[in-house]
Amino acid sequence: MEAKREFRGSDTHGVLQRFGADIRATSEGHGWSSIYASIQRENPFEGRFEAIPDDLIVLHRSGPVETTFASGGHVTSRCIPKGSIFFLPAGHACEVGLRGALDTLHIYLRANLVSVHNVTPLLVERDVVIQHLAQAVEQAVCEKVSNSDRFIDPIARALADRVSAISRSSEPWQVQTAGLPDYELRRLNDFIEANLEGEITLAAMASACGIGTKSFVRAFAATTGKSPYQYVIAARVERAKRLIEQDQEGLAEIALRCGFSHQEHLTRAFRRLTGQTPGRYRRSVN
Repeated sequence: MEAKREFRGSDTHGVLQRFGADIRATSEGHGWSSIYASIQRENPFEGRFEAIPDDLIVLHRSGPVETTFASGGHVTSRCIPKGSIFFLPAGHACEVGLRGALDTLHIYLRANLVSVHNVTPLLVERDVVIQHLAQAVEQAVCEKVSNSDRFIDPIARALADRVSAISRSSEPWQVQTAGLPDYELRRLNDFIEANLEGEITLAAMASACGIGTKSFVRAFAATTGKSPYQYVIAARVERAKRLIEQDQEGLAEIALRCGFSHQEHLTRAFRRLTGQTPGRYRRSVN
């Protein structure tokens, strides 16, 4: 049986060498045939990715950073957050302007793996599936894994399947906004519950999830259908209901324990969300 040809750096765009990136590790010499991967710190640059026969996935390992992409007459400039993914399909050239230093993982896939034809470049703000698969590739690069057939090839097929699935539901250059993963939403709920007595800022909520504020607002809305403010108010009212049911404190004290500035603030929010006042609710449950 003829051995598969290794996917080498010479098969890629070669942009890392052209624009002075600090390359930390690559899959060169590991014998991988379906993927070429590299881990690097990219410095600010403006340059062109020429069209090649294979697909490229770029995972932003740091950020946010201002970036401009231009391909096929379309130009988009965005502040790209950490965890974002850029997909440049085979046969597409692209001009890129990177405005700040950025840690990235480049993953090149053999084009025959992606099942969707006529794919256009994509920006995906967050995708947990691609992130986890990319982390496995990154670890394999660092550990110099050499068994391509058993470990790397299945990851390559999974990445290609995920990109194909996203491409089927996307318009050209559409920015996809993923919701918060379950573990991040649980962490956020724990943070809110632990801090209900005080002020909970948007920046603090985003920080609890480990992402930027703008990305958090979009992801949060996609997950809950609510604004962060509405979500926190609902959590305050739920705590107030529990405390009222215990019937051990006055409404003024309960208001403060739930983060409301005064009893009237509690009453307005409580009536809006439950249809009754805290006093009437207390009488109904006690």
